[in-house]
Amino acid sequence: MVIAGKIHGTHGVRGDLKIEVFPPNFKLPPVIYIKDKKGNFLPLEVEAYSKKKGLIRFKGYDDLDKAKKIKHRYFYVEISKLPQLGKDTFYEYQILDADVIYNGKVIGKVVKIDDRLSTAYLIIKCTDEKTRHLPFIKEFVKEVDIENKKVYIQPPEGWFSL
Repeated sequence: MVIAGKIHGTHGVRGDLKIEVFPPNFKLPPVIYIKDKKGNFLPLEVEAYSKKKGLIRFKGYDDLDKAKKIKHRYFYVEISKLPQLGKDTFYEYQILDADVIYNGKVIGKVVKIDDRLSTAYLIIKCTDEKTRHLPFIKEFVKEVDIENKKVYIQPPEGWFSL
C-alpha cells in the first residue's frame, strides 16, 4: 500500500468529502483504504467521485456525521493500482529513505522531497548531521536506482560547505 492522496474536510450535508489525489492523472480504483487507530487498513468503497470538483462520497458514509469520522486522513491504494511512470519519473515513496551516494560513498539519506517550486528539491540528511537541499535535476542527480534505494549525485561546488 502507498499513500495516494488525502481526504480533507466535509462538503455539504450528504457525506461528500473534499479529496486531494497526489499522483497526476490517477484514476481512483473503486476501493481505497484508510488506516484505523491501530494502523490496520480499512476499505472504503467509492460511491461517487468528481475529479473536477475534488469531491468524493463513500458507501456507508452518506451523511455529515458519518463523513466527519474519516476526514483529515491520508488514503492508500495498492501499489499495483498506480499508473506506470515514464523514464526518469518517480513516485516519492520510491526515493524516500534512499542512500545518497557521492564519489562512491554514502553521504546521507533522502528524508523528503519538496516539490512546491517549479524545480523539485531533494532534502538530504547528511552524515555530518546537516540537512541540505539539492535541486532534483540531471545536472546534480546523476542516477536514481529504485531497486537498491540509491541516489547518485554530483552536487554543485561548495554544496557541502552550506
